[in-house]
Amino acid sequence: MAKNQVIGYCRISTDKQDAERQVGEILTYCESHGLGAPLIVRETAHGNGDRPELDRILSNLQSGQTLAVWELSRLTRGGVAALFTIVGQIRDAGASLLETKSGTVIDSSVAGEAYVFALGLAARIERDMISERTKSALQARKAQGVKLGSPEGKSKLDDRREEIERYQKLGLNQTSVSKLLGVSRSCYLNWLAKEAKKV
Repeated sequence: MAKNQVIGYCRISTDKQDAERQVGEILTYCESHGLGAPLIVRETAHGNGDRPELDRILSNLQSGQTLAVWELSRLTRGGVAALFTIVGQIRDAGASLLETKSGTVIDSSVAGEAYVFALGLAARIERDMISERTKSALQARKAQGVKLGSPEGKSKLDDRREEIERYQKLGLNQTSVSKLLGVSRSCYLNWLAKEAKKV
């Protein structure tokens, strides 16, 4: 894939669906915005199953390239958190993500940073909603005398190390990261200090 090339990714869920609408939308957008002829990649993927073509694209993205999709839902059906992870991979490569349906470009610009932050907030809301479903079960276990909570000396952020590292790679400041984690800034700073002592 040549540098500055646009890669158009078109996913359908079944063999009976037609990817040509997605292809047409991407081609039309690229032509009308002077982006040149994109490399079109088609893939049939069911549900949250494997997407080898998308994985190949993400693994080979280079700085300056753009991954174009008709709409962001074509990238994953794993929810906002999964989309946030993909966006992180694209940004780590120095590439951009384009949704032709809305004309949204996610890159290192202020608008791109704002969109990434919004995705992070949405991922947190999604995670919190899932968390709510388990609260009643935890309360029932507590009522039965089962000891809950983290072992002494263990932080509740320890199990979220990968998520934290993802936020740090995106260049978010400490205040923004603590908000996305749903903890106070001092809690996050204490965790960072504890981690620094391990090095």
